[in-house]
Amino acid sequence: MITSLPLIGYASGIAANDPGCAQGPLQLQHHLLEKRLFDQQLHSHWQAMLVPRSGSKENCLERVVELNTELANITQDLAQQYKRFAVLGGDHSCAIGTWSGVASALAKQQQLNELGLIWIDAHMDSHTFETTFTGNIHGMPLASLLGYGDTSLAHIGISHPKIDPRRLVLIGIRSFEMEEEKLLQHLGVRIYNMEEIEKKGLDAVFSEALAYIKEKSVRWGISLDLDGIDPFDAPGVGVPEANGISGESLCRVLTQLRQESSLIGVEVVEYNPYHDKQQKTERLIQKILLSIFGV
Repeated sequence: MITSLPLIGYASGIAANDPGCAQGPLQLQHHLLEKRLFDQQLHSHWQAMLVPRSGSKENCLERVVELNTELANITQDLAQQYKRFAVLGGDHSCAIGTWSGVASALAKQQQLNELGLIWIDAHMDSHTFETTFTGNIHGMPLASLLGYGDTSLAHIGISHPKIDPRRLVLIGIRSFEMEEEKLLQHLGVRIYNMEEIEKKGLDAVFSEALAYIKEKSVRWGISLDLDGIDPFDAPGVGVPEANGISGESLCRVLTQLRQESSLIGVEVVEYNPYHDKQQKTERLIQKILLSIFGV
């Protein structure tokens, strides 16, 4: 029996300064992403397309919590069935729901705090409402998953922290605030910034990060913000940062994941089609999924 990869759209940009990323998963669906993947021998289907209810900026937190609770219910169900999945966003606040759901599934299997996460991003996304300069929740998901910040975000699924800092690796970091760095350094999180990647090479860094996560985690996932990639290769993002990871190099190292049975899921987020050029970012998303889940 051929298994089909569940695709979950998180069509929301309400947690970002530029809401255009809400259109990202809708465009992928409209442009028949599943057919393009099928043409490359990867079977997939749209499991869900999540859209926030309408409302004002004042109730943004409430709507983000609602949407991520819905997402967490989906990923929990898939993780309990040992089905791999791909979440496609949309702003990076979806990471709260994605990994809260998986962590909840592991907790039901007596594996609380056994979830590992490789976070590929230009940013640390580790603000809370007390430290944020913008108020944008898409800059807070990692802090929430670590158990910090607003409890309505941090307690989605289960009230415990979803990620143990010893089971977390950040790759591609090059834009952050002191408050975020202070938190992650205090927790002892392993961070590979772009300077270290340029010095060691992405192949060495990713292999090292993968070995570290596999050693410490029962199940693990990848959270990939497209702004971790250089804007030349991925222009379709809301917060581009120069001197990022090469798209081609990233796809090459991601092929290491094809045979990893403990990989539970992947999210690829912050795709903003309004900023894309010649559909470069859209095509890159397809290549990323094929690199991880292809044959």
